[in-house]
Amino acid sequence: MTKPFIIPLLLLVNSVYGQTHLELKPGDTLKYVPKSHQPGWITVRSNDANVAVALWKEGKKIKEQDDSRGINSEERLFYTPEKGQKYEVKIWAKSYVEKSKLSTVSIAESKTVSSLGGRLTAAQFVEDLRVFRSIREKANSGLYVYRNRQQIDSIYQKAEEAAANSKNIFDFYKIIAKVTAFEGSCHNYTDLPNHASYYLAQKEEYLPITLKNLDGRLLQDSKDNKIPLAAEIISINGISAKEIITRFSQYYFSDGFSMPYRETAGFERGMTDKFYIEFGTHKQYNIKYQWNGQVDEVSLPGIALEAFKKLQESRHSLILDKKLMAEKYSFTKEGENVYRLAVRGFDFATGKEDPAYKKFSIFLEQMIDTLEREKVDNLIIDLRGNTGGTGALYEKVFSYLTPRPFRDSHYAYTLFNEVPMEDRLVITPLFLSNGVKDKHRVNTYLKQLYPKQIQGKYYWADDKNPSILPNERTFKGQIYLLTDQRVASAASHLASLIKSYTEATVIGKETVGGYYEHNGHLPLVYELPNTGIQTGFSIVHVIQDAQNLPDQKKGQGIIPHYEIRPTHHEFLDQNDVYLKKALELQKQNNKQNRIAVHD
Repeated sequence: MTKPFIIPLLLLVNSVYGQTHLELKPGDTLKYVPKSHQPGWITVRSNDANVAVALWKEGKKIKEQDDSRGINSEERLFYTPEKGQKYEVKIWAKSYVEKSKLSTVSIAESKTVSSLGGRLTAAQFVEDLRVFRSIREKANSGLYVYRNRQQIDSIYQKAEEAAANSKNIFDFYKIIAKVTAFEGSCHNYTDLPNHASYYLAQKEEYLPITLKNLDGRLLQDSKDNKIPLAAEIISINGISAKEIITRFSQYYFSDGFSMPYRETAGFERGMTDKFYIEFGTHKQYNIKYQWNGQVDEVSLPGIALEAFKKLQESRHSLILDKKLMAEKYSFTKEGENVYRLAVRGFDFATGKEDPAYKKFSIFLEQMIDTLEREKVDNLIIDLRGNTGGTGALYEKVFSYLTPRPFRDSHYAYTLFNEVPMEDRLVITPLFLSNGVKDKHRVNTYLKQLYPKQIQGKYYWADDKNPSILPNERTFKGQIYLLTDQRVASAASHLASLIKSYTEATVIGKETVGGYYEHNGHLPLVYELPNTGIQTGFSIVHVIQDAQNLPDQKKGQGIIPHYEIRPTHHEFLDQNDVYLKKALELQKQNNKQNRIAVHD
């Protein structure tokens, strides 16, 4: 249970209210009552922790925020108080450096906020890059899976030359983001200590449209704009759409060499931060576009960040996505003799003892009851948008789809079972949620799971990777598997098994998660000494239980048998073209089966 502290309010200089030098221990929550009755900013900073904040009104939480993930970072919360309403801000540590057991927090209220400054030297950037590589050499078992030593040496040589010429933290971040992506793991993580917008001028200089990458075509994704919805963007401020897609992709990571996710994710996830790291903010945006066969150009003024956030949250392409992601899992009839099992994530249960796991098991039993009772021959497995989660959940699903025993992996290993470079280790929310508050408990956990050392690698214990038996009742009909570029981790692992060991027809996009192997299981996060940039990766290299297939090469995600490429009209209508294709194939197969039986 958290221990709340009520913070007394003090009047600081420049008519700013706030409090400084407050102590915060892991598990504690600070409570702060804002003084100002005017719209404004509440800025919270901790020297040894990454803090999260939540705004409460009349005892009800109305907003929670953790925009900045670094240690010694800021959270800036804007609020507009209503007359007669009582407000409270709660503050707690989401993560902290391993060596710290106590953090100090400062809180300030102000009408405006300025961009973050702070100059770093070229020597400090180079030092951080060298620490960055050292961390990966000692802890990342996936470093040399897709790249050889010569390739890694080469990219670091170029990176060090660039780091020596970096002028600011954005310059340096671009360098190590590119190196992070080069390794080839969708579980890689490298981010600024503070949200990117905090470094930028708080002016009306943000892009006045939203963007959607539809198979290499950059479309305008906002309604009620001077540029028509679905118009194809040719260039923005002289930068071609192709170059925008390529440059933006370096901030997003995939297993191996898979590109569909990297080339689309930024327009969905990075338009409030990473887009401006790469392309900057501008007072005016000159946008060339094509619509109905005509090429036009328009000059639009930049807009405020908050206005752009609202624009991004209401973009047209979210219509279908919100429908798809409305439920974590569902089972629906899609036509005569065909049902669909949709699972949008495996993060709703922590393991087999979780009540949510038991509820899901009952759900799957009810599914197989229906399929058997109605003698259903066709089942669509819809994994679109599923970025992974708990292994026990994907294993449970596959146990209903295969007659053969299977395992999580052929084998899995890490490079250590005692954390290296522990002075830079960050105790993350994942650790804290499992009661792990320091490196000693991390090491205890690692020794239990990876006890065997063979030629410098520590292998997953046999009892942690047992043979999993199929369910007594399994589906024996035709499977249609729907994937998109977001399918990762446990979900891509399931997709790999389905493609490998069933006669499933795979429809959609290449997944971001790998078919043959990936780094997963346990993520570690480290902090660089000068910039405060955090970088992490999953430390366990997993060789999946997957057959060699002629259409699957090393470094690829799960390759579909039928790739989906929506048209302009399908984008405008927001039709589910993935499901439509599955139902078309199902009808074709039924017709062919009837002809075969008749013959």
